[in-house]
Amino acid sequence: MLATSIYMIVFRVLHVMLGIAWGGALFLLVVFLQPAAKAVGPAAGPFMRELLVERHLTDWILRIAGATIVAGGFLYWHDVQAFGSLGDFLDTAFGLWLTIGALAAIVAVAIGGALARPTLQRSLAVGAQIAQAGDQAPPELVQELDALQARGRSLAKLALALVTISAFAMSTARYW
Repeated sequence: MLATSIYMIVFRVLHVMLGIAWGGALFLLVVFLQPAAKAVGPAAGPFMRELLVERHLTDWILRIAGATIVAGGFLYWHDVQAFGSLGDFLDTAFGLWLTIGALAAIVAVAIGGALARPTLQRSLAVGAQIAQAGDQAPPELVQELDALQARGRSLAKLALALVTISAFAMSTARYW
């Protein structure tokens, strides 16, 4: 019994703390950093480049997200075992809401890794080309950068929405 309690405490603390970091980082990015960078315009470039290229913000958010999901997976596995089977677990409101939360989190990290990160990498490459061109930046590069930045903002908003759904579903699962 004590070993099970330690197992649950360790993975629950990891899952919750990492989930707070993940959601908080996305919230900060979507609600403050991206709108501020858009409002400032090209002058925000050096700051955003430092944040995204040198400090690897996106990579850190994805690492934190992955660790959150791994820790949650251990908790999920434990709960399924306690109910006897996945079917029995999903037949409960608790199991269903945890599953909804888990799926939302998995989709959010998949969006981050498969869509947002490549969009960011391309926007950084195009931004570097524009910077090299100086005042003579080709209009098609400027248009592409604007489109990539808009896509990145949309993907970050979607990821934040999914993480919010996940947090809501998991934090209320036992009360349905």
